[in-house]
Amino acid sequence: MSEPETPISAWFTGPKSENGERLAQTIKWILSDHLYWRRNYYPEDGLVVTSEQRRKQDHWNDLFNDRLFELLAALKGDFPFFSPRYVAHMIAEQTMPSVAGYFAGMLYNPNNVTSEAAPVTVRLELEAAAMISRMIGFNPATSWAHLTSGGTLANTEALWVARTVRYLPFLVQDVAEQLELEHSARTMTTAELLALSPEQALAMFARLFREAESRSTAGEDFSATVIETLCASRHNVTECGMAALTRHIGSEPVILVPETYHYSLPKIADLLGIGRRAMLRVPVDGRFRMDPQALENLVGQVEREGKHILAIVAVMGTTEEGAIDPLQHIIELRRRREAEGLSSFWIHADGAYGGYLRTLLIPEPMGLGEPLREVDFKGKKTWLPLELPATETFDALEALADCDSVTVDPHKLGYVPYPAGAVCFRSQLVKPLLRQDAPYIEPGMAGPDEECQSDKIGVYILEGSRPGAVAASVWLSHSTIPLDASGHGRLIRQTIRNTCELHGLLEHWEELAGPGPVEAKTLCPPDSNILCYAFRPKHPATLADINRLNNSLFEHFSLRPEQRRQVYSHSFFISRTVLSANHYREETVTPFLDRLGVSVEDYRQQGVVLLRSTLMNPWLSETRRHGRDFLVQLVAELYEKAVSLT
Repeated sequence: MSEPETPISAWFTGPKSENGERLAQTIKWILSDHLYWRRNYYPEDGLVVTSEQRRKQDHWNDLFNDRLFELLAALKGDFPFFSPRYVAHMIAEQTMPSVAGYFAGMLYNPNNVTSEAAPVTVRLELEAAAMISRMIGFNPATSWAHLTSGGTLANTEALWVARTVRYLPFLVQDVAEQLELEHSARTMTTAELLALSPEQALAMFARLFREAESRSTAGEDFSATVIETLCASRHNVTECGMAALTRHIGSEPVILVPETYHYSLPKIADLLGIGRRAMLRVPVDGRFRMDPQALENLVGQVEREGKHILAIVAVMGTTEEGAIDPLQHIIELRRRREAEGLSSFWIHADGAYGGYLRTLLIPEPMGLGEPLREVDFKGKKTWLPLELPATETFDALEALADCDSVTVDPHKLGYVPYPAGAVCFRSQLVKPLLRQDAPYIEPGMAGPDEECQSDKIGVYILEGSRPGAVAASVWLSHSTIPLDASGHGRLIRQTIRNTCELHGLLEHWEELAGPGPVEAKTLCPPDSNILCYAFRPKHPATLADINRLNNSLFEHFSLRPEQRRQVYSHSFFISRTVLSANHYREETVTPFLDRLGVSVEDYRQQGVVLLRSTLMNPWLSETRRHGRDFLVQLVAELYEKAVSLT
């Protein structure tokens, strides 16, 4: 007989602390266990802080208590992320396992830069990262993943690796020539080296060591010779920099990103030394997804201009609209180009927000249910049509397994505390390329086979000191709530349906409440659980009037420090964003502008203020079952306030 399905409510503390006693007992148990460990570590060492000393601590203890009381009181003015009334930014309640894991790890304060400072949590980090990597579709036995402080750092590291792999064939060619090895790279032209796929470049690198080994004599340390030559090569981009490589190649690098790119990407282009102007924007369609044909055209344009592509970035869950780029078409474009003998490129998926949506597909797609929902408003019931994400969205998520690198943020849709990001690489062969020489952390560099099998982390990544508490948090949460359709996917499914319901309510409100002087226009149907929308008066209004109305709505449904309003005076919380001409092409936003009734000229001058709701809260579906439909209440209050402001 199979075990009963665990309710999602078991995973969280609850908006009214319904599971709070269990969390309190867990925290008390963790703390007691830690104090017991301290007390019984070499008990014969005796006391250090005597009773007499403790009696002298009263004055400081009073200060500590007063400041702690002040802190706890101040924190009550923060946003109630746990509440279903909070539908603003990409944050919600954390799972109880993640909170317990973080608290436990924090008490021991391990530094995950090395197993010498974190013998337990380094192992937990690798196990947690392997869970995320498996969720993405990578093989944990041949891939490599680790935790980061967040998506910005993970994106940075992924494109740092993409840069190194792009120029790896030139490095291999130079080393093969210097060591007089029989290697295929020696006879290849610059164009042929640039055309290699990331997989081919990494295989070429591994083959360099095998061929050096076949030429070595008994007892000779061939790996040391190859490593020394690699480090000294004039084509080593990590040693000589981008300028030296681009001069040798005679070609400039670019990164292709959708118009919906995350703001971390221009910073990364700056840090890599290619400059922000080398970040070329690919047009998106009316659903804010990258346009595959526009991408193919831009790839051709780059080649005609004699430039080369470092990487193409797809966004799997844009942070403004929640849109999912058609990754399957980007993968197919690369396959087709490789089959035709054209240049390949690194594909990175920025799944910082949407990566966890892939739990809907494991071990097979679970579906989103019927495209209808019965709504009750003031005793009037009607069936609300839902525009659920189409099959192409799930095809894109399935294609994550074919990327070279993927960013995922556990502190977003993983429901664990900050800071917790992750970066996953399809091939573990990237590790030896990133190896840093830090003898006080780990022994010196070795060949690819040894580096790939290493269970170290710190010498391969951009960050140094990192909290082991994060690893404990992610590990405990993901090992108790499976990253598949039986666990995490059920929660993701609810959040997507809730967003589609909000979309339907905003668009069809008059069918429930009757006609009124204002109407809501959604930017587009949701791909995930983020929705953007704007209110407009039905009478003729300028874009300035519409922006003023939506800014006022945001001010009313937000908590701003300068207002000094109490959090308890807010019934709901939403966020805001702006469509601007320097970010989105006129062609992209014209369909929405037409529905909003404003001109392209006004958009070009002013931009459009949008309201934005992220519906990742785990309690919206549960409260409806108990007769409290917070989505209906939210839309009713939005319309009511919009009318009063018109």
